[in-house]
Amino acid sequence: MRVSRLFVAAAAALCVVAASAPAFARDIRVALDQAFPIRLAEPAQGVAVGNPSIAGVSIQNDRFIFVTGRSYGSTNLVVMGEGNRVLYSGRIVVAPDETDVVMVTRGVETARLECTPLCRPRPDIGDGPASTAVNEQITGRPAATVR
Repeated sequence: MRVSRLFVAAAAALCVVAASAPAFARDIRVALDQAFPIRLAEPAQGVAVGNPSIAGVSIQNDRFIFVTGRSYGSTNLVVMGEGNRVLYSGRIVVAPDETDVVMVTRGVETARLECTPLCRPRPDIGDGPASTAVNEQITGRPAATVR
């Protein structure tokens, strides 16, 4: 009888710990200038992005948010729920979308062409003078609105 009470108490303690544990998620991989949707199981009360210049968050409603890649790199996302409980905590990795991209290298210079279906120049961060325009676009974007 004593063993069963001890088992019930241990099971109850485990349930309390499991219920209060934050929801840690897998990495979110999002391409530059693309959005990734996240549906939450519970209503969100707050959202924080470690580095908003790498990824932005827009809130559709209290259970649905979008993460947008702003600049290459990685940062983290934390979504808080009722009672300051962590609903979501994960890393965001922003990477280039290399779909339909052809790289042409001549000596030390590399040019990227996006071929969808016609090939056109696609300057990228770090492509010399062409990347200046890309950097200005990234830094000129408005900060994410968080409610």
